[in-house]
This record gives sequence, C-alpha cells and structure tokens, in this order.
Amino acid sequence: MKSILFGILFLLSITIIDNSFAIVNDYDLEYDLLPKKIHENDVVTLEVYNSHGEQVSLEKIQNLKVESLDKSVIDVIDLEKKHSYKTIVKLKAYGEGETILYVFTEGSKSLEIPIEVYGNNIPNKLSLNLFPDVFEIGENNQGILSVLLTDDSGIPTRADKDYLIKLSTSKPGVVSFSESNIFIPQGEFETKQTFRVDKEGVITISAKSGDLESSELLTVEESTEKEIQIYVIPKDISSSNTSSGHLIAQLFSEGSLIKATEDITLYFEIESSTDSETINTSTDANSINPKGYFQIKKGQTYGHELFSIQKGETDSYTITVTSQNPLIIVEDTFDTIDVELYGNKNVKFEPLAVLSDGSRQLIGVIYLEDENGHPVTADRDIVVPFTTSDKSISIENSIIKKGFESSLVYGNMGYFVPTDSDIAPNIPNAEVVTLDIHGYEEDSVSLKTFVSTDHFLKGEQHWILVYMESSDGLFQIPLEQQIEISNSDIFIVDTENIQTYPYFTLIPITAIDSGDEDLVINIDNFETSISLSSISSKPDSLILDYPEKLFNGVKDTFVLQILDSQSLPVKIDYGVDVKIFSSDRSILDFPKNVTLSHQSSFIQLDLTPKSSGTVEVTFISEGLPILTEEIEIEEITPTLEITSADIVEAGDSFLVSIIAKQNGLPLQNAPVIWEFEGGFATISDGSTGPTGEAMASIISTSGESVKILASINGPIQSAFASKIVKVNATTMSITEESDDTFKKPDVGGFDPILILVPAIIIGMVLYMKKKSK
Repeated sequence: MKSILFGILFLLSITIIDNSFAIVNDYDLEYDLLPKKIHENDVVTLEVYNSHGEQVSLEKIQNLKVESLDKSVIDVIDLEKKHSYKTIVKLKAYGEGETILYVFTEGSKSLEIPIEVYGNNIPNKLSLNLFPDVFEIGENNQGILSVLLTDDSGIPTRADKDYLIKLSTSKPGVVSFSESNIFIPQGEFETKQTFRVDKEGVITISAKSGDLESSELLTVEESTEKEIQIYVIPKDISSSNTSSGHLIAQLFSEGSLIKATEDITLYFEIESSTDSETINTSTDANSINPKGYFQIKKGQTYGHELFSIQKGETDSYTITVTSQNPLIIVEDTFDTIDVELYGNKNVKFEPLAVLSDGSRQLIGVIYLEDENGHPVTADRDIVVPFTTSDKSISIENSIIKKGFESSLVYGNMGYFVPTDSDIAPNIPNAEVVTLDIHGYEEDSVSLKTFVSTDHFLKGEQHWILVYMESSDGLFQIPLEQQIEISNSDIFIVDTENIQTYPYFTLIPITAIDSGDEDLVINIDNFETSISLSSISSKPDSLILDYPEKLFNGVKDTFVLQILDSQSLPVKIDYGVDVKIFSSDRSILDFPKNVTLSHQSSFIQLDLTPKSSGTVEVTFISEGLPILTEEIEIEEITPTLEITSADIVEAGDSFLVSIIAKQNGLPLQNAPVIWEFEGGFATISDGSTGPTGEAMASIISTSGESVKILASINGPIQSAFASKIVKVNATTMSITEESDDTFKKPDVGGFDPILILVPAIIIGMVLYMKKKSK
C-alpha cells in the first residue's frame, strides 16, 4: 500500500512538472531596413529585434548572426548593440543586383530578407540598336543605327561627361556608316545616324567607348536570282511605211514582278530568216541598224523600245536580248506582213504583268487588226477608255494615232492586289481581260513600330520608327498616305521634323511629363499601337522610412530619401534643401531644415520621441511634391495590476496575482520584486509568464493587515503596484471533543497525514508555477 501511494504522488508531481516545462517562450525576429530602397555604394541600416506575437520584446538579442548570400551585392560591415533593445547592423551595397540576407539567432526563428540594390543613375552600358538588322541586296539598303547610354537596367541615362564612341565591323565592305566616330556630349543620352549595306555578308557591328561596349549582328542576304522576259507586241506587223512594233522587257524574281534597284541596260539584235534589214527608231531617222539597246530604269519593272520594219518586206524575225546584270539571253519572234489596211473598229488589247505598288505602270498594248488577224492602220485618232471592276484600279485612256497600228496603255493598280482584276476596253465587241497583278494582298501587310528604348526621358526628344511589313519583309509605305498618331498628354509629336525613308518613317517625339501611355498609330486602314513610358532621372518625390514601432523615450532612426519618377533612389549633382514642419514638437521634434547632399540619395536622422501620441510631419522642398507623414508613438511604460482577496483570516494562506502589460499587451519575462508587511510568502514567481501574470502564496502574521508591494523591472522602464489586505482578528473558542472510537488510520505502518500534507504543498507550488507561466 505504501509503495502504491508513493507511486501515485510521484506520477502526479512528474505530470505537473512536465506540463509546466512544456510552456516555452516563442520569439520571432523582426526587422526594419532603412532606407528600404538601396543605391549602389550606399551604407544602410538593418535594425533587428525580438517580438512575441504582436508585442515588441524589449530584451536584447544575444548572439545575432547576419549573412549575405551574395557579398558582391551587399555585405555586413558592422554590428552594433548601442540601441535600447535592437541590434543595429550596418550594410554596405557593393553592386547592383538582388540577394538574400539570412538573419538568425539561437532560440528564435530565422529570417530571410530579400535585398535589391539599384544601380547609380550614371551610364554603365552602351546600347547599340540597328533597324532593320536583316537586309536583302537589291531591296532596301538603308537603315538606322543608334547608340544609347543606359544604366545596368537598360534605362536611358544622361551622359556624365563627353563620350566618344567608335563604330567598327567584323568584316569590311558590307556596310557603310555616315560616321565611324560618333559623339554623345555631356547631358545627352543618344546619337543616331543612317547606314547603307553594300554587299551580302553576316557581320558584327560594335560600338565602343572606353570600357563600355555593345555589339549587334547584321545580316545582308544575297538577292534572289533575277530574270528578264521580253515581249514583242503585236506579233504580226505591217511592213508599210509607218508600221512599227513594241519590244518590252520585264524584270522578275522567283516568278514575281519586281522593281529594278539600278538601271539595267538591255542589248537587242533583230535577225530575219532572209536577212532583211530593220530600222531602229531610237537611232537616226531612216538609218538601217538591226541592233540597239534600251533600259529598265531604276524603280521600274519594265523597259520599252519601239522599232520599225523596212517597207515591203515580209519575213519572220527573231529578237535576241542580252544583259550583263542580270546575265541573261532571251529571245522572241514576230512576223511582218506586206499589207496596207486602214480602219478603226477591231481593237485588241494585249496585257502585261503589272505590279501593285501605287505607281503609274505600263500594263499592255492596244492595236488594230482585221477579222483575219492582219494588222490594220488607224484611219483616224482612236481614243480607247477602259472599264475596271475594282475601284483601286485606274486605267488611262489610250490613243492610237491616225496612221499607226498600236499604242501603249498605262495605269495604276493601287498599293495592294485588288480582289477583282478584270478590265475591258470600253468599245464595242471588246473582250474582258483579267490582269496578272503582282504584289501583296492587303491582309498580308501589317503596320509596325520600332524604338531603341520604350523608356523616354522627361523633357527630352526621342524617336520612333513606323514601318510596314509584308509576308516577305519590309513593305514600302505609300507616299501619299498620312501617318496619324493619337493625342497624348505625355508625348508630343514634332510634325515639322518627321523624316521619310523608302521603307520607314522616323518620327521625333518629346516626353513633356512622366507616366505611361499607349500611342495609337494609323495609316489609312492600318493601325498599331506602341506602349511608351516617360521617366525622369531627376528628383521627383520624397519618401520617409522609419521603424514600424516607435516608443516614447527610445531613440530611433528616420531616413528621408529622394526618388525619381520610377520611385527609385536617385543621386543628384546638387544639394536639395528640405523644410520640416511637425504638428506637435512635444511628441516628436524634427529639425526645421535638412539638406540632402549630392553624394547620397538620403539623409539619416536619429530622433527620440518625447511622449506617446500621433503627430503629422510635413516635408517641403522646391520643385517636389509635399510629403506628409502621420507618425504614431506608442507608450512604453508598463502597467501593473494587482489582485487578491480583500480580507483574510489571521494565519490563513492566500494567493495574490499581478498582471503586467506594456502598450496593452502582456509583458512577458519581466523580473518581479515582492515585498510584504504583516505577512510572508511561502512561494512566489520571480518573473511574469506568457500571460504577463505572476503569483505568490502569502501567510499573514499581522492581526490587522498585510501590505503587498510588487514591482517589475522592464528592459527599459519599471512599474510599481501595492495592495493592503485586511486580516480578520476575531477569535473563536474551539471545543475539542474526544472520541475513543476514533483510530488514526494507518497505511503500511505510516501516518498518512505525514505524506498527504507535504504532497499537497508540493502540488500547490507546482500549480502556481504552471499558472504563472
């Protein structure tokens, strides 16, 4: 029985002790980074402290460790403990980038603090831009080259000095620059020029200034193989005195009609089966010369030559045409007939392939013939109008002069292949002809833009390129088409200085304000948009950073920082004066004036709040928006509440409890000093528990009252409370009666009172400790 009772008591005490020790304090690490936005080469402050839930712990952190994941970005240079309850860590930003700070200490949760260091707003990079960067010899051969000064983030940055930039290529002869040495003066941020491609090749173009360098790849592709087709119209020509024929050459590439990029000289020779002589009307009148030349002019798709046949000859002829560039030999045939017929009724139309590029072109030949297909000479001037099925096609009236058999027909197909290409001479018995129109359909062409950077500097002029692109590459913008750009409150178009090139248009634009906006650009039925951002590398706003928790009487750090329009820290080359106004200097007293120097983007102020409360602080600087901050200062002085019975019996034991709070939250782990007059403590808590409570068990020794005094020593400030408990001194006679039948119980030969009373006392002590924690 004895062993069983001891076992029960042991288990009870172990259970209570185990439960009391299961309650542990849970600390969280908190921090303030001042300032929050860090510039390269800045020295900034990291303040670290403990908290319990929502309550700031005013106890010093022991053995704090701070490690940077990337010391090339930021690293610890000092660790101070001069603050009342925080650990002050000094950090040095060495380079632009992102990293993580690891903060940890024994007994607390660790912190991972993301850090971003911004680059200085001075040029750190060159940005070389080419448009276009792919060419085809024979098509567009002109482009735009620009060089920008930027920071490490690619944001345009004004030159802090004069920059001489040298352009070079990995292979000579492929490209020609307007200037090989270009210049960006101090205060500017960009230079641009046109360049030309001269021959095919893949090269690297480089721009270099001191340690800054940028390069881009340029591809110049070999032009597709060209071919020339020739036509003799009509095929049967009268050998009368005024008869003539048309020799027409057209330039093609891969089956498509194209424009000549340079003058192409074509040499021809006419031979007959009987060696009859031909007269070339391009030479002196009546000369006999079966040879000659003509040209396909630059920008044209065709070349034309009119020739005559010696009167009275009837024969079959072969025309041979040669060219050196492209290298070709082509032939066609025609016949001469010795007839002399006159009329005006039977008009034939022989069409040619035609290009829809918006220009006037040769589209075919009209001629007269009789019902047998023999050539007929006009007996009067014959005007031949044309009817078209698509309004984008326009055909000029053609006239066969009296005494001639034929005439050329000219027209304009518009800029895009029409949906219906049927035309017909507007004369009796005319046949409908479907034109062979080359080019691009409208839905295969799109309007696009190019810009070297979409970040414009406020107050500076930049530019955008507008161009059209087809399925095969760049498409020439129609000359008569107007470019329309939507109105903007931020970006203003300089319409007086728009520069037009064959395949693109350069439009100067000035950013007059900061912000982001989409510009909508229209050319006839085409529309596109471009998103632009206007930024300022000049001071644009002020910001105040300070700790989340501020207490009266505790010195803390405030950081006033200057930002640009992107809300990034900006270093300036002059001082910025700031006036400061506080609504209540009895709570928080800022200096009346401060100056942010050109060497840093911020100024640090160490201030001690004088009392708790809320204060409005206003910062005013010329040219910057007014900054107003509402700052709350919390009370740090603890409060102490003491509770117990108001009256006790003399000699009785009773409990007393105190509750400690700081700023309305339980104050944990605060040391408690107990003092008693008229009584003594059998047991008492030495510090407050997680709920801020501490307890003591007291036995009165006075017949009148017991005075209880309790004080706590917080980490920074202390608090005191007291209470008087009255003692009931009334005595009562107690009559003891004896009962012989009563026998003191015996447990295995032991008196159970000697066991139970100490056990109850131990249990009570452990209960108090458990409750206080």
